[in-house]
Amino acid sequence: MDPSSTERAAAAAGAPAPPGILIEAEDYSSRFPDTNDYAIPSREPAASGRSTLSRFFRPGELRYHFELEKAGRWRIWLRYGSKNPVTLGTRIDPGETARLKATKLPATGGYIGPDVWDWAKIFDGELTAGSHTLAIGHASMRPDCFVVTRSDETPTDAVIRLQSETAIDPALRPLLERPLEPPRPDWLDEAAGYRLPEWFEAHRVQLHTRLSLTWLKRKPETFLKAGSLFRSLGAKTFTRHIKTGGEGAWWPSRFGAVSSATADRNLGKEIIDEAHAAGTRALIYHRHMEDDALAKEHPDWVSLDWRDKPYVKRGVKLCFNSPYADFVERRLLELVDLGADGFYFDEVHMEKWGCWCRWCQEGFTRETGLPFPERKDPQDPLWRKLSDFTNVSVERVFRKWRRAIHDRNPEVVMLIGSHTWPAMTERHLTQRLFRIADSMKTEFNLAARNPSNGLFPLPPDLEPIDPDVKIALGYAMSRDACDGRPAHVWVHGLRDETSARFAAAGVMTHGCIANLDAPENAIPDPMFKPALALGEKVSPWFVGARPVRWATVHYPELARDSHVIDGKAWEKVLYPFYGSWLALHQARLPAGVITDSQLEEGPPAGCEVLVLPAPDSLTPAMRASVARFEARGGAVVRQRAEWRWHEPDGGQEQAIAAFLEEIQPKARVAPMRILGGPKRLHSTLFKNANGRTTIALANEFAWTPTGRHKPGKPSEATPPPPCRDVRILLPKAPAKAVEIVTGRKLTIRATPEGASIALPEFDAMAVVTLD
Repeated sequence: MDPSSTERAAAAAGAPAPPGILIEAEDYSSRFPDTNDYAIPSREPAASGRSTLSRFFRPGELRYHFELEKAGRWRIWLRYGSKNPVTLGTRIDPGETARLKATKLPATGGYIGPDVWDWAKIFDGELTAGSHTLAIGHASMRPDCFVVTRSDETPTDAVIRLQSETAIDPALRPLLERPLEPPRPDWLDEAAGYRLPEWFEAHRVQLHTRLSLTWLKRKPETFLKAGSLFRSLGAKTFTRHIKTGGEGAWWPSRFGAVSSATADRNLGKEIIDEAHAAGTRALIYHRHMEDDALAKEHPDWVSLDWRDKPYVKRGVKLCFNSPYADFVERRLLELVDLGADGFYFDEVHMEKWGCWCRWCQEGFTRETGLPFPERKDPQDPLWRKLSDFTNVSVERVFRKWRRAIHDRNPEVVMLIGSHTWPAMTERHLTQRLFRIADSMKTEFNLAARNPSNGLFPLPPDLEPIDPDVKIALGYAMSRDACDGRPAHVWVHGLRDETSARFAAAGVMTHGCIANLDAPENAIPDPMFKPALALGEKVSPWFVGARPVRWATVHYPELARDSHVIDGKAWEKVLYPFYGSWLALHQARLPAGVITDSQLEEGPPAGCEVLVLPAPDSLTPAMRASVARFEARGGAVVRQRAEWRWHEPDGGQEQAIAAFLEEIQPKARVAPMRILGGPKRLHSTLFKNANGRTTIALANEFAWTPTGRHKPGKPSEATPPPPCRDVRILLPKAPAKAVEIVTGRKLTIRATPEGASIALPEFDAMAVVTLD
């Protein structure tokens, strides 16, 4: 630690500070126990470096090493937040087993927020020049940072890095500003005109099992007959594991280790053949990040954090910038040859905080001309460049795998996990990746989550989001980032058949595939039958159909990324994006999302209204695209300063009213409007290549209880009342309208504006086709 660090931080904040050392609480040198349920770095706008430690109440200990240039009397101050008085164990240079000294600290008023932080002195004594260690225990509090100083004055917040960027050599600025990839690189031509195989689109409700090798011994009949058991419920496609973590291959691979549990058999082929014999398709969950045997054989392939510690989750993780990516490709092609119908690539792919292995360090400097960042630090522009490098590395690997897989069998689909991308809270993964994904893997309510450790958490003082609307927006983002191809939405922890049916209805209505997780100990669970039956009934009307983006809202990912330091991403970019979607959703107008690369190409066919939440942050190619759109008569809605979507106490309502007033001339002749029904009614308009129109509607579905829950504990969630008095307004009367779920032919009534179609009452979903 540099003794002048507090001076630099204070200078950046425009205030003097005593000489000393600033140590961020999340920059510990060691952690005991070193697990992911204790002392977790969490983003907090009011914290130093905009990050603090959560889950610090768990039993454990942290140690921080620092260097002193001079001997003398030193003090250590802690900035923290706590709701109640706490006792914190502390000690300087504790050795291996020394007990910590109890230090009582007063309450500050809370754990997060702008007004809950205070300073307390936790050490005052003589220290020698040289290396020292600060040890702290656990307490019900959130530690933010420490200042090691010779002054006895209580530090002020002027010494912390709330919004200051790490100093960088001005000569490096041109290299930092040079993008590794433009928003719309030439290689995106690979995605042009791609169509999914019909078998994947034709089954919009699928099942998922996490049958790992442990189930081969626990329930061998279930493990070996999953395809026929799922087919007995009506499933035509399902996802299952054929490599759960860091274990060896489940088949006699010619590359790398083979699991001892399957050394004498080709379990991978048995699983795939059984699924096909049962009349189902098998999407293969292949854990592509961990391999324990390879980590031992090639330690230089291991993915490392900034402390040179291996990343470990379901085994030791390896880096895609090493030869490991080629190894995985060979394994994938073996599974293609065994008959795999698709691959389900879960999780982060490469660690979102960056990898410090030699392959990444050498590759980063070779491509950027920049020195490698020393540590994980969003305030450091070098780290942010590393984030860009990581994203580009992931894109390159999946492009390579996609070509290899499709060259071997073009009917094999590749589902790419988006991690938290639909939640918009991190810089991990970009819209470019999903242009070349056959389908995006996401999760049921992921978009409504607000992770505390993201770079762009929703500030608590802004207007809260509506989870129902945010989930729908997440589905639109996931679908439209893949050029309208259906996202694959994992739904786990469902309680009963009603929940399963409502969840499936909501996912399908927004043009996605509902991937319902089946508890392994209950296969085949009949609770999934009604949802599967609903899916099979309506799926044929979605094959080849793509959402009509009559109104298209730009997701300005580049503009968002420019607000890492100032913390204004939600106010300036994300809330205008979410708010515009909210207004269109409430008005029940056909809407979708357009990403940065798609906007450079131009708005989609059928778009009449283009919404720009961050109009001043467009690239030249985007501006040219917008100009062409306006020249042909399209309406462009640009965010206005007076539209304060984020403001509570009426700001959002005023913005919605002003926004809808601006688009009213176009809305009068929109291709579809929905009237009546409940407030939280969902609707999407689809057209296929032959011009067939499908309108999907769903009742509120965010109420559905999902995720972990205690077995046997009943859910307090209840389904909403049925949808009644719903009418579809069209500018032109169709020859025929049929509601697919009930099979009823609907009455079409002429109106001065076109036609009106009244829907029968429905509880979860209605699907109307027009001829």
